[in-house]
Amino acid sequence: MLTFNNVSHDPFYNQAFEEYVFNTFRDEDIIFLWRNSPSVIVGCCQNICREVSVPALRKSGIPVVRRISGGGTVYHDLGNVNYTYIRNTEGSPDYGECIRPVEEALNSLGVPARKSGVCDISVFGKKISGNAQRVVKGRLLHHGTLLFNCDLGVLDGLTTFGKNECFRTKGTLSAISSVTNISQYLPEPMTVEEFQARLTELLLHPDRRVIELTAAQEAEVKKLRDEKYGSREWTWGSTPPFVFERIGEFLGEPVRIFYRAKKGVVSDAEIESPFIDRERASRLLNGAYLDPEVFAAICSDLADDKGEELFGLLF
Repeated sequence: MLTFNNVSHDPFYNQAFEEYVFNTFRDEDIIFLWRNSPSVIVGCCQNICREVSVPALRKSGIPVVRRISGGGTVYHDLGNVNYTYIRNTEGSPDYGECIRPVEEALNSLGVPARKSGVCDISVFGKKISGNAQRVVKGRLLHHGTLLFNCDLGVLDGLTTFGKNECFRTKGTLSAISSVTNISQYLPEPMTVEEFQARLTELLLHPDRRVIELTAAQEAEVKKLRDEKYGSREWTWGSTPPFVFERIGEFLGEPVRIFYRAKKGVVSDAEIESPFIDRERASRLLNGAYLDPEVFAAICSDLADDKGEELFGLLF
């Protein structure tokens, strides 16, 4: 069994690191644990705009990162421990087989954790872990979250209560679950660092080998981080096609907003409002990239000091 000491908290780097390890080390079983600074991680087939409050995300300065596995949207911060399990597989992957060692490790720490649904772990009916998988040429990537002492208020504000029904999409939709933190159920208090260390010992075989990336390998991870995970094309351009329509109020008057997007590019955009130049809005939005900063600049152009209010209606 192999493991890696990844001490980075950069969510873009960590997604690149995981993909690099998955694609490069192809023979042995691999387990490693890691943590991210505050970030929202979305599944490869999800519509970010549908799953997350984009205005709240932009206001908070929290980045969104698209991963290579399916599944739903999750919130990470330094109170959340993530684990990655990579191994060879035949046939359809079994979530239960991958989740069981984590479930057993949590129980050995005194946490009454149980697998729930297809791919979650819960304590007394409240979710503490969501999991996702990817299989390529007989190689399985399984990864999951573990809410230890995560800021659940931020999690709820960005994801649970941030769903936007104005987006009509065939992208994967996240399930809404009641969540809790593992730290509340430990018989004795411990820090998140102590929890990660204890969990590492419980999950890894005594004969494990700790691998350190070479300088050349580290450079490859950083290249993948910058060229893929940090790119607008991967994050927003991978959004499944959708239609957006909102009927609401802007500056005290009715407003209707409509647009489509495919491969991250907007089309058929219309804003009907007595305060917005309809032709100019269509001209600026059509062909624009689906990106919050691009939309914010267009809204500022169209509505001056009320641009932020208009922006909140477009996502």
